[in-house]
Amino acid sequence: MTKLEPLNMYEIRDINREIGERLTQLQPIKELVMVKSFKKGKCYGIGYNRDGDLILRNFQRLLAICTKIFGDGTNSASVINLAGATKAIRVYSGGSDTYFYLTTSQAGSRLAFGNPVSTPTPARTDYELASLVARFSPSSVVSDETNWRVTVTGSYVWVAGGTVRETGMSLVGNDSTAAAVEILIYHDAVTDVVVPAGGTVSVTYVTQL
Repeated sequence: MTKLEPLNMYEIRDINREIGERLTQLQPIKELVMVKSFKKGKCYGIGYNRDGDLILRNFQRLLAICTKIFGDGTNSASVINLAGATKAIRVYSGGSDTYFYLTTSQAGSRLAFGNPVSTPTPARTDYELASLVARFSPSSVVSDETNWRVTVTGSYVWVAGGTVRETGMSLVGNDSTAAAVEILIYHDAVTDVVVPAGGTVSVTYVTQL
C-alpha cells in the first residue's frame, strides 16, 4: 500500500477584500492600522489592530486646544513627547522650549513599528512604543473628502527581520528654539506580522472622520 504524503496547507487571503471589509466597519472618529510584510513581490503577512483602535490622550488634548473658546486667551493643554517630557501646546509663535508648536516647516507625521517579545497593551497615556524598531516618514498622505478619511502610508526595509506586534503614528512640531518636538497620537497592538530578513514593512493608518 502506497503511503500518502500529507498535503501542504496554505492560507489564501484576498488582501484587498479584507481591507475593504475592515474599512466598512470604521465608525467616526476611528482609526484602522494595516501592516503588510513583503519581499521580492511576495506577501509574507498582514495584520490589523488587535483590539480595535486606541487614539491617545495626546491627540485628544491637541484637539481640545484647537477648539478652545475663541478669544479667551487660555492655553492649558499639554502633551508628552517621545522622550517623556511635558510640552504645553501652542499654535502660534513666541514662548519657550517647553512648548509644542504646529507652526513650523518641520510639521508633519511619522509612522513607526516595534517588535516587543509579547503583544503590548497600549494605554491612552502612552507616549512611545514598547519596543521601537523604526520610525519613518510616510510616502503618501491622502485626504479623501468623499468617504471622509485620511490615509497615511509608509514603508521601511527591515534588514534584520522579525515580528511586528505594535505600530504607532506621531506628529512633528517644534519649540521656540526651532528644535523638533514629536508626539505620539496613535499606538496599536497588531496581530503578529512575520517579516523575513531584508523584507519591507508597510504601515498604513486610516482615520475615519
